[in-house]
Amino acid sequence: MADLNQQLDAVKSKENFLEKITRIIPGYDGYVNRDNSRELDTILRNTLAARLDANQVKLKNVVLNLSQRGKLFESDSIDKLDKKLQLCVGKFKAAARGYSGAFDVVKVKEDKLNQLYQFDASLLNNVDVISESCTALENSSKANTEIKAETEKTSTLLDELVKMFDEREKILNTV
Repeated sequence: MADLNQQLDAVKSKENFLEKITRIIPGYDGYVNRDNSRELDTILRNTLAARLDANQVKLKNVVLNLSQRGKLFESDSIDKLDKKLQLCVGKFKAAARGYSGAFDVVKVKEDKLNQLYQFDASLLNNVDVISESCTALENSSKANTEIKAETEKTSTLLDELVKMFDEREKILNTV
Protein backbone atom coordinates (compact mmCIF):
# COMPACT_ATOMS: atom_id res chain seq x y z
CA MET A 1 0.00 0.00 0.00
CA ALA A 2 1.49 3.30 -1.11
CA ASP A 3 1.62 6.14 1.37
CA LEU A 4 -0.77 9.06 1.24
CA ASN A 5 1.61 11.45 -0.54
CA GLN A 6 2.13 8.97 -3.38
CA GLN A 7 -1.64 8.53 -3.65
CA LEU A 8 -2.15 12.31 -3.71
CA ASP A 9 0.49 12.68 -6.43
CA ALA A 10 -1.35 10.06 -8.49
CA VAL A 11 -4.61 12.02 -8.09
CA LYS A 12 -2.87 15.29 -9.07
CA SER A 13 -1.42 13.71 -12.20
CA LYS A 14 -4.94 12.92 -13.42
CA GLU A 15 -6.26 16.47 -13.00
CA ASN A 16 -7.43 18.38 -16.05
CA PHE A 17 -6.09 21.78 -17.09
CA LEU A 18 -8.72 23.78 -15.18
CA GLU A 19 -8.08 21.84 -11.97
CA LYS A 20 -4.35 22.48 -12.30
CA ILE A 21 -4.92 26.20 -12.82
CA THR A 22 -7.11 26.49 -9.71
CA ARG A 23 -4.26 25.14 -7.58
CA ILE A 24 -2.48 28.46 -8.19
CA ILE A 25 -5.05 30.26 -5.98
CA PRO A 26 -3.45 30.84 -2.55
CA GLY A 27 -4.70 28.34 0.02
CA TYR A 28 -6.74 26.38 -2.49
CA ASP A 29 -4.04 23.76 -3.10
CA GLY A 30 -3.94 22.84 0.60
CA TYR A 31 -7.72 22.69 0.73
CA VAL A 32 -7.86 20.34 -2.27
CA ASN A 33 -5.06 18.18 -0.84
CA ARG A 34 -6.91 17.83 2.48
CA ASP A 35 -10.15 16.99 0.71
CA ASN A 36 -8.39 14.42 -1.49
CA SER A 37 -6.69 12.97 1.61
CA ARG A 38 -10.05 12.53 3.29
CA GLU A 39 -11.47 10.91 0.19
CA LEU A 40 -8.52 8.51 -0.17
CA ASP A 41 -8.85 7.53 3.48
CA THR A 42 -12.59 6.91 2.97
CA ILE A 43 -11.80 4.67 -0.01
CA LEU A 44 -9.24 2.78 2.07
CA ARG A 45 -11.69 2.26 4.95
CA ASN A 46 -14.39 1.10 2.52
CA THR A 47 -11.89 -1.39 1.08
CA LEU A 48 -11.17 -2.69 4.58
CA ALA A 49 -14.91 -2.98 5.23
CA ALA A 50 -15.48 -4.85 1.96
CA ARG A 51 -12.67 -7.31 2.71
CA LEU A 52 -14.11 -7.97 6.14
CA ASP A 53 -17.65 -8.27 4.81
CA ALA A 54 -16.53 -10.93 2.33
CA ASN A 55 -15.96 -13.21 5.33
CA GLN A 56 -19.67 -13.27 6.05
CA VAL A 57 -20.14 -15.83 3.25
CA LYS A 58 -17.47 -18.03 4.84
CA LEU A 59 -19.24 -17.89 8.19
CA LYS A 60 -22.55 -18.80 6.56
CA ASN A 61 -20.82 -21.76 4.93
CA VAL A 62 -19.54 -22.84 8.35
CA VAL A 63 -23.11 -22.81 9.72
CA LEU A 64 -24.30 -24.76 6.68
CA ASN A 65 -21.51 -27.34 7.08
CA LEU A 66 -22.27 -27.69 10.79
CA SER A 67 -25.97 -28.17 10.17
CA GLN A 68 -25.30 -30.82 7.51
CA ARG A 69 -23.17 -32.75 10.00
CA GLY A 70 -25.71 -32.55 12.80
CA LYS A 71 -23.67 -30.04 14.83
CA LEU A 72 -26.10 -27.16 14.69
CA PHE A 73 -25.62 -26.44 18.41
CA GLU A 74 -22.06 -25.28 17.59
CA SER A 75 -23.35 -22.59 15.25
CA ASP A 76 -24.18 -20.24 18.15
CA SER A 77 -20.52 -19.25 18.41
CA ILE A 78 -20.47 -18.61 14.66
CA ASP A 79 -23.49 -16.30 14.99
CA LYS A 80 -21.56 -14.32 17.62
CA LEU A 81 -18.59 -14.10 15.25
CA ASP A 82 -20.89 -12.84 12.51
CA LYS A 83 -22.18 -10.09 14.80
CA LYS A 84 -18.62 -9.05 15.70
CA LEU A 85 -17.73 -9.04 12.03
CA GLN A 86 -20.68 -6.78 11.22
CA LEU A 87 -19.68 -4.48 14.10
CA CYS A 88 -16.21 -4.12 12.56
CA VAL A 89 -17.64 -3.48 9.10
CA GLY A 90 -19.97 -0.85 10.53
CA LYS A 91 -17.13 0.89 12.38
CA PHE A 92 -15.03 1.10 9.22
CA LYS A 93 -17.89 2.46 7.15
CA ALA A 94 -19.10 4.98 9.74
CA ALA A 95 -15.73 6.28 10.97
CA ALA A 96 -15.09 10.00 10.88
CA ARG A 97 -13.42 11.29 7.71
CA GLY A 98 -11.06 13.62 9.49
CA TYR A 99 -13.25 16.56 8.50
CA SER A 100 -13.00 19.86 10.29
CA GLY A 101 -15.39 22.67 9.54
CA ALA A 102 -14.57 26.36 9.56
CA PHE A 103 -15.80 26.85 13.13
CA ASP A 104 -14.68 23.55 14.70
CA VAL A 105 -12.52 23.89 17.80
CA VAL A 106 -10.18 21.05 16.79
CA LYS A 107 -8.78 21.52 13.28
CA VAL A 108 -7.61 18.45 11.39
CA LYS A 109 -4.39 19.34 9.57
CA GLU A 110 -2.69 17.52 6.71
CA ASP A 111 -0.19 15.78 9.00
CA LYS A 112 -3.04 14.34 11.05
CA LEU A 113 -4.83 13.22 7.88
CA ASN A 114 -1.62 11.48 6.81
CA GLN A 115 -1.42 9.85 10.24
CA LEU A 116 -5.03 8.63 9.89
CA TYR A 117 -4.33 7.22 6.45
CA GLN A 118 -1.21 5.41 7.69
CA PHE A 119 -3.15 4.05 10.66
CA ASP A 120 -5.96 2.76 8.44
CA ALA A 121 -3.45 1.27 5.99
CA SER A 122 -1.76 -0.57 8.87
CA LEU A 123 -5.05 -2.38 9.52
CA LEU A 124 -4.91 -4.11 6.12
CA ASN A 125 -2.68 -6.86 7.52
CA ASN A 126 -5.06 -7.44 10.43
CA VAL A 127 -8.02 -7.73 8.06
CA ASP A 128 -6.10 -10.24 5.93
CA VAL A 129 -5.27 -12.34 9.03
CA ILE A 130 -8.97 -12.36 9.98
CA SER A 131 -9.86 -13.47 6.45
CA GLU A 132 -7.33 -16.30 6.66
CA SER A 133 -8.78 -17.35 10.01
CA CYS A 134 -12.31 -17.38 8.58
CA THR A 135 -11.08 -19.49 5.66
CA ALA A 136 -9.47 -21.94 8.10
CA LEU A 137 -12.73 -22.06 10.05
CA GLU A 138 -14.66 -22.80 6.87
CA ASN A 139 -12.18 -25.53 5.86
CA SER A 140 -12.31 -27.12 9.31
CA SER A 141 -16.10 -27.25 9.22
CA LYS A 142 -15.97 -28.83 5.75
CA ALA A 143 -13.50 -31.44 6.96
CA ASN A 144 -15.72 -32.14 9.99
CA THR A 145 -12.89 -31.35 12.42
CA GLU A 146 -13.03 -29.40 15.67
CA ILE A 147 -13.66 -25.68 15.14
CA LYS A 148 -13.68 -24.37 18.70
CA ALA A 149 -10.03 -23.25 18.76
CA GLU A 150 -10.29 -21.51 15.38
CA THR A 151 -13.57 -19.86 16.43
CA GLU A 152 -11.93 -18.48 19.57
CA LYS A 153 -8.92 -17.29 17.57
CA THR A 154 -11.14 -15.48 15.05
CA SER A 155 -13.16 -13.92 17.87
CA THR A 156 -9.98 -12.65 19.54
CA LEU A 157 -8.71 -11.23 16.26
CA LEU A 158 -11.97 -9.35 15.73
CA ASP A 159 -11.88 -8.00 19.31
CA GLU A 160 -8.31 -6.78 18.77
CA LEU A 161 -9.29 -5.10 15.50
CA VAL A 162 -12.13 -3.22 17.22
CA LYS A 163 -9.76 -2.06 19.99
CA MET A 164 -7.19 -0.94 17.43
CA PHE A 165 -9.76 0.94 15.42
CA ASP A 166 -11.01 2.69 18.57
CA GLU A 167 -7.48 4.12 18.87
CA ARG A 168 -8.23 6.04 15.68
CA GLU A 169 -10.51 8.37 17.62
CA LYS A 170 -7.55 9.34 19.79
CA ILE A 171 -5.68 10.49 16.69
CA LEU A 172 -8.61 12.71 15.70
CA ASN A 173 -9.11 14.12 19.19
CA THR A 174 -5.53 15.08 19.93
CA VAL A 175 -4.74 18.73 19.44
